[in-house]
Amino acid sequence: MRSLQIISCLALVAIATSTASNCRAQEVGSLDHTKTTAYSRELRRPAASTPGTRWLGAVFADHHCSDTSRKTGVLHTKIESLDRQRYSDGDWLTFEVTIKNVGSMPLKIPFSIDLADLQPEDAAQGFGYSALSVSLWAAAGNNPHVIGLAAVRIYGAEDHPNTMVTLSPGEWVRIAGRDKIHFPTDRSAVDLIHSDAIDHAFPQVSVYHSETLLTPTSSATDSREICIRQTRGKGFPIALSTPEQ
Repeated sequence: MRSLQIISCLALVAIATSTASNCRAQEVGSLDHTKTTAYSRELRRPAASTPGTRWLGAVFADHHCSDTSRKTGVLHTKIESLDRQRYSDGDWLTFEVTIKNVGSMPLKIPFSIDLADLQPEDAAQGFGYSALSVSLWAAAGNNPHVIGLAAVRIYGAEDHPNTMVTLSPGEWVRIAGRDKIHFPTDRSAVDLIHSDAIDHAFPQVSVYHSETLLTPTSSATDSREICIRQTRGKGFPIALSTPEQ
């Protein structure tokens, strides 16, 4: 009888452990990046000392992870939906992806749409923050050439509440995004689109530590990618066409 009781207790422990594990595997947040007015605020610029000073432009530098042996954590990105299956140059593309922590350690990612919320009161003061890039690419079978379709960026900072989210192992977030497609003009991309061979889209995410500095006439942003391994779901069916197709 005692042996049966021990077995029953072990079974209950196993069920409880399995249930706890399933509870941890859950969606912990969602973000709608499809409403352009929600993130259209521009960063404030320092006041110019000379009246009539004109804005000259912005400089961006993205430094991708160079040491792949030092990647930590694993994020799995999957396209959940696209608003259509065939796209042409100039079309708006609306998508939804999930980003899941499939590694063994918690990972913290930015989770706010508006970068202007993170800017210091003094517009001349440089500031650092985290940035998450979510991009979609189109490909044809195993052809190594890919075509960029859409991208959105999400921001956050440790000293700004509710702008970062921690993904424990098994947890994920859902992000909806919208961007306008601009086909590349290089010969290989044009030939690939005209061949009607494009058959799937896939997502990619990158997490950066960024720093931005503004002057009265310009701005500069330097972003360094945090080395995180990533996997992705199977390709999502898609087709590209030109106006004459």
